[in-house]
Amino acid sequence: MPSPAGGHDYAKKAESAESTEEDEELQPLRQQRDNMEKCLLSIYSCKSDNNKFQFYTNLPNYEVFTALCKYLRGRALTYKYGFRKWKGIKHLEMRGSLSVSDASNRMLTFEEEFFIVLVKLKTGRMNQDLAYSFGVSTGFISELMTTWLSFLSTELKMLFEMPDCDEAMRSDGVPAVFGKTAHLVAIIDCTELMLQKASDLHERKRTFSNYKNHDTVKFMVSMSPQLCVNYVSEAWGGRASDRHITLSSRPFLDKLEPGSQVMADRGFTISDELRSMGIKIIMPSFKGRGRSQMTPAECIHSQQVAKARIHIERIIQRIRTFHILASVVRLNQIDIIEQIFQVCAYLVNFQLPIIRSNE
Repeated sequence: MPSPAGGHDYAKKAESAESTEEDEELQPLRQQRDNMEKCLLSIYSCKSDNNKFQFYTNLPNYEVFTALCKYLRGRALTYKYGFRKWKGIKHLEMRGSLSVSDASNRMLTFEEEFFIVLVKLKTGRMNQDLAYSFGVSTGFISELMTTWLSFLSTELKMLFEMPDCDEAMRSDGVPAVFGKTAHLVAIIDCTELMLQKASDLHERKRTFSNYKNHDTVKFMVSMSPQLCVNYVSEAWGGRASDRHITLSSRPFLDKLEPGSQVMADRGFTISDELRSMGIKIIMPSFKGRGRSQMTPAECIHSQQVAKARIHIERIIQRIRTFHILASVVRLNQIDIIEQIFQVCAYLVNFQLPIIRSNE
């Protein structure tokens, strides 16, 4: 009831005073709550700190994460009966929208699930550790990783395809070090991950690497002149040579057009095979056994190739910053290590460039 004219509303003043006192009493508790939330690992505790977000996800900032989520959300990831079911390529061709049926059964949002996957890849933390941190079960984390790895390995592979000759000739985003190779479409190199020793000697014969003197899993990585990973091979045993892996990578070779160029190290002895396809391979010069040293022109050429090839090694080094690849690959991981490596490799494309285009 309004107070009479000229009167005083003592009740309202008393309520206002009590509310102010209550706010002052709750303020320390709110501050304590905010401080505790900052200590917890979540999207919200990292989104405003670029260094922290990059430390846990290997993405430069929250904006890149949001843009990638927006793209992935529109792809063929469906939810049914509370479990994540990925329908694969056939489903991808049939429907390109995200279905969120039974959304009430989802324990985490799409963004939170993707964040957990990135944290797992970047930090290499155990599933039980992540389960404790995010308040879910260990089985949930295991299932989450299996589904998302299948999903991401396919989606990212389709997103970064090898350019044709016409696209490779464009100078946009191409560093000056590749300026003299107008038809260059790929710079390739191989890398190895340590593998747990198998008890079966026949299996060890396939995986033992003389170069590393250890059992390994081997991959070929291809990079475009724009410093973008555009192909990752399937997993091979450490015994496989660079030549064998390259010539067995049909998806890579089938995308090379006549007249294109590929840059590689001396270990890729595939010049004859590529030449028969109308493709030129660029590699450092060989001295050979019949002479004591290379000519000045060959030395200059080798220096130029080495200066350009260093960037594929820097890209591979970035892939290895995903600490899930740092430990020895266990034998029970052999079925998923290919997907893990491929996802880590393609995620490097969302990081900041390793050099500026005019360098």
